[in-house]
Amino acid sequence: MTSSFTPRIDEIVEVSQRLDRRAAVSIIREDLERGPHFGIFWQDVAQLAGQFGEQNLAIEAAKRFAATPPQDMDNVMYHASILVRFGFVDEAVAVMGTLPASSRNHPAVLHLRAVCATQVGDFDRAIEYIEKALAISPAPVQWLALSVAKKFKKGDPDIARMEAILPRIGRAPPEIKGQMLYALGKAYDDAGDIEMATKAYMSGAASMRQAGGPPRLEGWERYAKQLIAGYTKENLARLKPSGATDDRVIFVTGFPRSGTTLAEQILVSHSQVVGGAELNRIPIALMPAGNLKLGGGDGLAPEDISTTYPFNGDFNFEDALAYQTRSASSDPWGDIGRDFLGMITQRFGPTGKAIDKTVTIGQFVGLILHSLPNSKIVWMRRRPEDNALSVFRLYSQPGTIPWSYSLTDIAKFFKVEDRLYEHWAKIFPDRILTVPYEELVSSPETWIPKILHHVGLDEEPQVFEPHKAKRAISTASVAQVRAPISTSRIGAAEAYGTFMDEFRKAYYS
Repeated sequence: MTSSFTPRIDEIVEVSQRLDRRAAVSIIREDLERGPHFGIFWQDVAQLAGQFGEQNLAIEAAKRFAATPPQDMDNVMYHASILVRFGFVDEAVAVMGTLPASSRNHPAVLHLRAVCATQVGDFDRAIEYIEKALAISPAPVQWLALSVAKKFKKGDPDIARMEAILPRIGRAPPEIKGQMLYALGKAYDDAGDIEMATKAYMSGAASMRQAGGPPRLEGWERYAKQLIAGYTKENLARLKPSGATDDRVIFVTGFPRSGTTLAEQILVSHSQVVGGAELNRIPIALMPAGNLKLGGGDGLAPEDISTTYPFNGDFNFEDALAYQTRSASSDPWGDIGRDFLGMITQRFGPTGKAIDKTVTIGQFVGLILHSLPNSKIVWMRRRPEDNALSVFRLYSQPGTIPWSYSLTDIAKFFKVEDRLYEHWAKIFPDRILTVPYEELVSSPETWIPKILHHVGLDEEPQVFEPHKAKRAISTASVAQVRAPISTSRIGAAEAYGTFMDEFRKAYYS
């Protein structure tokens, strides 16, 4: 059966080009129902299923890929990595446990085990795994993982080890060199050596910018202006009401490093909230209302923003009207809302509140709030200089946050997203709660009740100690939210002095 079966990849791509997500998912599901339980081709299916937000199908396809005989470590690790991607950390560890003893100390296995340990807050075990991997192969990616799990001190021998390795990777691809430089930057910053941290972060950002290319922020600014002009109260009233009235989804958003993980952790601590994650599912659900004709005229090319989103669509109001007109459904926006809720159910189960902590969702707010008319947003806002510095120090793979490698680019992106935030806050004043990070950490006893009231939850004592919540966290704030709420990060940019002048000049001009 394996030799005669071929998944319908071309058909899936064809219907996705017509923005028919449901048809694409149906083909994937049918292929899994009639196809064999192993085969190399299932890797492509897993990739496509994940791009369409179908985690269960993606995991099943990855499982079949890993089951292809003879057992291959890379295939098993692919299955484990898919599980980690969708938040199934314990299951990923179990899958890695099926590897033969001869493979369990491979650097790639140790690295993913360290990632899993870091996400659940077991930093000591994560460091143990990374140290084993470094003893075998001192690759920059291992040092980067160590920098996430470890708090460095002045005179730490690991800093000297990284300094000794750095000259030897001078000819490595810029992305690899960037990994080491960001790791060093974090170590220097932890140790209080701001001058060396600044140099390392600047060099790391230059390497990553070289690897991914500069962002096209002019196109992003044009697109944001179109969104603001199109999504007025009057125009939104022209869209058919949505029948997806479930209120289980709570959105937490803001810039990266603005306090979104803290707000998510507070909410997830509540007994009525079953989970939360940075899902990036909104544009997938909105796919039928998008426009793939990008890059020409005033359109937005995918590389203008990020490859974080599997579907980089153009969601202008005209495209929303076009979707509504061509849809044969009596409830086109309810269809989108229910598709999104289906993805939430796959991740968190059928009951309880769930948190989607997707950052910088300004381009999607009008349509997702229209499609889910009872959902609320908690929008984090942080002092711009502190937020910008945190973003600049954040390692991101090429293409994921391309505007983060330059303080000027960060300022330009912030200014555009600020305008989108201000627009949506005026359009949806009762559904968007603005939470200043500095006020939240300074007066949690005041702001946590406000957040809970906004999303319809009663006060419970444990939400005031969110660091005690036990769950996997995959964002860069994994270490910070394991500690009690603190004001220590207010004014963080002051230590970097005039280095932040580039951002201030571009942002406040």
